[in-house]
Amino acid sequence: MEHTSAWYILIIIVPFCTAIILTPLITKLALRYGVLDKPAFHKTHDEAKPLLGGVSIFISFAMILPFFLPLDKKLISMVVSTLILVITGLYDDLYDLKPLLKLTAQATAASIVVLWNANLFRFFIEYFSNYNVSTAIVYFLIIGWIVLIINAFNLIDGIDGLAVGTAAIIFLAMAILSAFDGGRMNMLGVQLIGAGACLGFLIYNYYPARVYMGDSGSMLLGFVLATVHLYTIKYPFSAQLVLGSIFIFAYPALDISYAIYRRICYRNSLFTADKGHIHHVLLSFGFSVPKTVLIIYAINIVFASFAILLMYLNIPVQFLFLIGIVTAILVMILFKWLIIVSKINGITTK
Repeated sequence: MEHTSAWYILIIIVPFCTAIILTPLITKLALRYGVLDKPAFHKTHDEAKPLLGGVSIFISFAMILPFFLPLDKKLISMVVSTLILVITGLYDDLYDLKPLLKLTAQATAASIVVLWNANLFRFFIEYFSNYNVSTAIVYFLIIGWIVLIINAFNLIDGIDGLAVGTAAIIFLAMAILSAFDGGRMNMLGVQLIGAGACLGFLIYNYYPARVYMGDSGSMLLGFVLATVHLYTIKYPFSAQLVLGSIFIFAYPALDISYAIYRRICYRNSLFTADKGHIHHVLLSFGFSVPKTVLIIYAINIVFASFAILLMYLNIPVQFLFLIGIVTAILVMILFKWLIIVSKINGITTK
């Protein structure tokens, strides 16, 4: 179905305006019932803030979808899974859900979209079957990827505006990829709705934040981004696809990878919160919260632009492998440097 440019403008404006209208109402509801994010050693704010913003993002996204897009299996399974994550996140925000239970809910949500839409992942299965990798393992890896991105967004939601702004940038980068592709207009609509909902909420979440989205919002965004990216892939499994996927999620993937590396180095539990994230390191240099967020936005834009080029330029395989090797080396150097800087600047890692 062909859509006019006015339709594409409308599909980003409606969720944007919905989030702008809903967020103050939900903020008042959070204040009334005392649903607050209180200061803690690993957090950067020093006063309690309302913590139901994820509900605003969910309504602005999931409730808008049916008005613009036909609800096929892909979208229905995604909405069902987002509802599971929002409920899980709300419970966690209120009662501090045990990590294993939260992980189980994340895996359940990911499994729903993967198993319900198994035909979309045939090319993954066909590729790995050449290496005698079973279908079950391939599904496990895809589900693991979604869970990884869910938790990546959960971890970067540490300072005002960071996670939701990063999500908006990635949604818009994916929308550009879909527009270039020309054959995945439904997914382009999902990406624009997601971007609109994020940008509307960002008005209230940017420094100084008036409301936080909590785990319900960060898990929702990570899940939708990971799922929509998988839905839009139509290429054979290749180094180009892997690198492009890594770069479009570069900052969240980098931060969660560094969190795992850091906690292994310090022999901390992988589920233990700390103040060693990349945004904490930037803050330790004396950057203000807004400057830190803008720096990370710029990093996201650079990597997203690089991802778009990787996906659409005809780059020789040898050069792609070289990019991958150089990237891996630079990441390890960065991790070592971050550990050293953290020690020098007295960043708490336990």
